[in-house]
Amino acid sequence: GGLMREQVCTYMCPWPRIQAAMMDEESLTVTYRADRGEPRKPFEKNADWDQRGDCIDCKACVVVCPMGIDIRDGQQLECITCALCIDACDDVMGKIGRPRGLIDYDSIANDERRRAGEETKLRLFRPRTLFYFGLWGLIGLGMLYVLLTRADLDINVIHDRNPLYTTLSDGSLRNGYTFKILNKAREQRTLMLHASGLPGIKLKVVGSEDMGDSPDPYFTVKPDRLQSFRLLVTVPPGTLKDDAADLRFVLKEINTGQTASYNGLFRGPGQ
Repeated sequence: GGLMREQVCTYMCPWPRIQAAMMDEESLTVTYRADRGEPRKPFEKNADWDQRGDCIDCKACVVVCPMGIDIRDGQQLECITCALCIDACDDVMGKIGRPRGLIDYDSIANDERRRAGEETKLRLFRPRTLFYFGLWGLIGLGMLYVLLTRADLDINVIHDRNPLYTTLSDGSLRNGYTFKILNKAREQRTLMLHASGLPGIKLKVVGSEDMGDSPDPYFTVKPDRLQSFRLLVTVPPGTLKDDAADLRFVLKEINTGQTASYNGLFRGPGQ
């Protein structure tokens, strides 16, 4: 923090480069109106303002700048467009009885027009701004579509690392999983779990309604909550022909029939 300070904003933050790429001569940005402020001189009572500029060289704009730049030197990469210099300058202009806006949002094109004695213009609608408006509009519609069509039920199944499997006394194989359910709905849901891929599968959910080994255990998940359960999957002896087999877990809501699925593996010693 104290070591890098504004150097982070200047050399590490991508915003100055993005801002520079998106701007053109008609873009509104924090600007010092040199045609009105120059030549700058210290403030004097009863001074003839026709013979000098409005800038009294108080450096209030420099003092308040978090980047330590002088906006009067023109557009600079370090400027983060915080507009603190605008507020500081307007406050000074009010104290000395001069019009506000010596530092204000303006464009480079308008600055050149004033220097040439031409009328200033505000061109908000031009090819660049219309393109950006259309681009951000498409991005916004895409985000809205994802938000409106997102699934409000999701599951994740993580296989135990150690042990990969357990052989029971009757020769059955058992695998352990961490079973996570994300309920994005604003109501409690009653869900039923089913696994397929091997014959005779039995499931046991530890920490829910413990019904022992069952092909389709059920449990409840509170609204807007991520809940984890300990899941034990057991298959009869001789069912697994290789050291691993594909399993498909399907979670189904009892009331609406909505489902969420996850593909996993059941592991064993192999043949």
